[in-house]
Amino acid sequence: MKPILAGGAVVTREHPTRGTEVVIIHRKRYDDWTLPKGKAEAGESVPAAAVREVWEETGVKIRLGVPLDRIRYDSGKPGLKQVDYWGGTVLEITRRAPDAEVDVVSWLPIRAANSRLTFAHDHFLLQQYMEQPPTTPLIILRHAKAMDRKDWSKKDAARPINSRGRRQAQLLVPMLGAYGVTNLISSTSTRCVATLVPYAKARELTVHRHALLSEEEGTDDAKGVSELVTGIRDDALTSGQPTVITVHRPVLPHILEALDLAPATLVTGEFLVAHLTADAGVHAVERHRPLA
Repeated sequence: MKPILAGGAVVTREHPTRGTEVVIIHRKRYDDWTLPKGKAEAGESVPAAAVREVWEETGVKIRLGVPLDRIRYDSGKPGLKQVDYWGGTVLEITRRAPDAEVDVVSWLPIRAANSRLTFAHDHFLLQQYMEQPPTTPLIILRHAKAMDRKDWSKKDAARPINSRGRRQAQLLVPMLGAYGVTNLISSTSTRCVATLVPYAKARELTVHRHALLSEEEGTDDAKGVSELVTGIRDDALTSGQPTVITVHRPVLPHILEALDLAPATLVTGEFLVAHLTADAGVHAVERHRPLA
């Protein structure tokens, strides 16, 4: 039997006198104190579920940061539950009214939170998160599914995404949103730009286009691609802006090498998340396959 997929986060803030605080919740039904989490809805990715559940249970809007451990446990009659956790960066805090699911939301200093949390795995996750360095996500995304080359008679750079690709692009909106992406980088090719258009429209952002990332220019110019990607990485670290780069399969190896990432192949609509430290090192890497 497949496990029930769920997502959650360890979310902290800095208090002027109490130091680092973490948000935890009291669930009235179970009379326990836990980190916020919840199961993914049908057709929803786990990262998007983690962000949504934190918002619904605490009133805190976050973006995902460094990935933490995956926890599995028997949830009784529903079966095995698998929960992926991340560190969460606070974007906005709204006071949440108590309800039947969560009757108390508390921001507590780390030691006090550890004393109150009910489950050992939550103690572990909190400690694990406190040991992580600050990171900025840089996403490497292969463009959504395009029309077959044999069915397209015009310039390949103008080849559009197909119906499956359009579905993939729409499903990327909550995925990219989960990481708080605000800087959109693409090759000049239509299929790469179109992959980011739904997210750009949803967030009122601009897609910045670079011909050097296209197949036509980038495939045989490893040095040029490396210099461009290194600059994009450095800009992301300086600004703190989570960034996505939409790429083509032949250019992908140059990008991965520039970021000191292991060689990888991506299917259309699949992406990697490189969590970068302040010194431009790669602290952790995630991989997410398309939902369509």
